Amino acid sequence: MWTSSRKRLRRLEAAWQQPAARSSHLPWVARYYNQVQYEPAYHRLPDQTWEDLNGELLFELLDATVSRVGQQCLYHRLRSPLADEATLHEFDAAATLLAQQPVARGQALLALDQLTADETYFLADLISGEPLPTLPGARVAPLLALGLLATLIGGFWLPVLWLGTGVFALINSVFHFWQRTRIQRIIRPLMQLGRLHRAGRALCQATLPLRPLEQLATPLDRLGGILRQVTFFQVEDNLGILELLKLLLMLDQLVYARCRVAVQRQAPAIRTIFEAVGYVDCALAVASFRQRYATCVPHFGPAAEGIRLQAGYHPLVPGCVPNDLTLSGQGVLLTGSNMAGKTTFMRTLGVNALLAQTVATCPATAYHAPFCRVLTSLTLADSLPTGKSYYLVEAETMRQLLLACDAAPGSYLLLLDELFKGTNTQERIAANKAVLAYLQPRGWVVAATHDGELGALLESCYVEYHFCETVTAEDWYFDYRLKAGPLTTRNAIRLLARLHYPAQVVADAQALSATLAARAQAGSARTTTPEELISVAGSNSWRENQLDQGVQHSDSSLR
Repeated sequence: MWTSSRKRLRRLEAAWQQPAARSSHLPWVARYYNQVQYEPAYHRLPDQTWEDLNGELLFELLDATVSRVGQQCLYHRLRSPLADEATLHEFDAAATLLAQQPVARGQALLALDQLTADETYFLADLISGEPLPTLPGARVAPLLALGLLATLIGGFWLPVLWLGTGVFALINSVFHFWQRTRIQRIIRPLMQLGRLHRAGRALCQATLPLRPLEQLATPLDRLGGILRQVTFFQVEDNLGILELLKLLLMLDQLVYARCRVAVQRQAPAIRTIFEAVGYVDCALAVASFRQRYATCVPHFGPAAEGIRLQAGYHPLVPGCVPNDLTLSGQGVLLTGSNMAGKTTFMRTLGVNALLAQTVATCPATAYHAPFCRVLTSLTLADSLPTGKSYYLVEAETMRQLLLACDAAPGSYLLLLDELFKGTNTQERIAANKAVLAYLQPRGWVVAATHDGELGALLESCYVEYHFCETVTAEDWYFDYRLKAGPLTTRNAIRLLARLHYPAQVVADAQALSATLAARAQAGSARTTTPEELISVAGSNSWRENQLDQGVQHSDSSLR
């Protein structure tokens, strides 16, 4: 049904200002990223880090794109952080322009509205430069067509050849219907090239002052040459004459063979248009995000100036309490009670660093940092299919992080949550101390732990911060504020009481905890070396850690 441009624009503008939740076909959305993820780049966000930072939910939050091409480019952008300040400033200027100029925004919205069909997702298959699939018997098709024509024409001199014409017609018909479904499936992305061409042309005609659009004239002309061939597949013939010719003369197979070569040759032009259209749509989506959330433009500086986050919050957490953090030289050791906000804060820092280097936008009052690659270990799990225990998964993940930091020291932001909790207390503390001490001079490290002993072991290279709570007989309260210094309270056993555990269980746990704490304090007073401190921690606090871990696992989905 035809709709006036004015009505379309009102609909698109309303959707841009307040995007409605929509189901994302994530395997299709990721199609472009999957095509290019192995190309050289400053950084590609690993699957584990993407999952730890709730990447899919973050994408859905930012996804105010109009076109399917824009969706794919936004997903790719979020998983491909940059280290180019000029490029990020340029993208910031594009988002600002589209936010402040309604006329330019309207022109872009109308142009992109041509690429909303789900089939558009398959355009990403055309940009790699890889040839489209070859049809079975492709070399035979021209011979079959020539055979039919030769016998048909020769029959006027030797009528018996018309018998051969009938045979060729039968063979060609069978061949045509055998390959018809295959051709229709393969040409799906080709059928969307016309829409991509019209969208790119409309954006160029809008004269938007965006650099990617300034380079589209030549690629659009080259794509136009392919469209003249692709149009053949879109022609409809109500009389059936063209369909008959396609069947007898193998026209679909012959035209596809030519399109296949042309698309492979013009893949760079198709990619240039694809990425320019996606760039505009990403800028529109980021402009919408800035309208809906309190954000700032990041500032990048040398590593010596450290990382400064001011009033940073997590946009996926309703009513998230903002916090400040400065990383300068030393790493950060986070301690805190269960559910107090340690993991959410680390995710907040990671999301700010990621968005700063992908969409030049941070959910914070201010963000100043060097360029860095974000790596995390926050939500690991054992692997039943591979037979790997939780500890083995932890150990392998940390080995990858160590190798990455050795390969490019000083360029990583590492967010680590309770390392090696899949093993016993003594070895956990020892491994934590060794790994964190090794990582600190090689990257920016923020690590959360329930092992308070690590603060003393790492005091030369880590500064302690904590989150805490207020627990009463009726309820518990968290202020989610980051505070300097180590945690001095515990809440695991009090939470058991709050959850109405049997009174005897709570009383026994409290008595044993007090005994172990007194023994640990006395043992710590006599120790003089880190090795002795680890030994005391392992022998005196393991039962208390087991109590902490019980509650910790029960609330892990809330952190």
